[in-house]
Amino acid sequence: MKLAIEMRARPEKTQELYQTLQALLPAIRRAKGCQDCRVCRDVEDGDVFFLNIEWERRASLEHYVCSGNGSALLGAIDLLSETARVRFCRVSPWEGIDGLTKMRKRV
Repeated sequence: MKLAIEMRARPEKTQELYQTLQALLPAIRRAKGCQDCRVCRDVEDGDVFFLNIEWERRASLEHYVCSGNGSALLGAIDLLSETARVRFCRVSPWEGIDGLTKMRKRV
């Protein structure tokens, strides 16, 4: 299952968001079921970042989102991003970040 998160940094928080995502990458990559994880920065708008994670199965993503590391990621997005949206798989539409927070409540 592919997960994409697009984040626009809050004004004056671009560097902090970038550094936080870098710090979170090792833990995401070690999470059970994570097959690949990358952070990309928009070359035309340096305030926009994409976190792309490929999970073995949806259950692996749900487990991560409910973990302490998942909470840290969602907290960083909340504190450092002006806007954020998620997309599950490449063909699904973009939706609000609440798609991940709702997942926490269901599990």
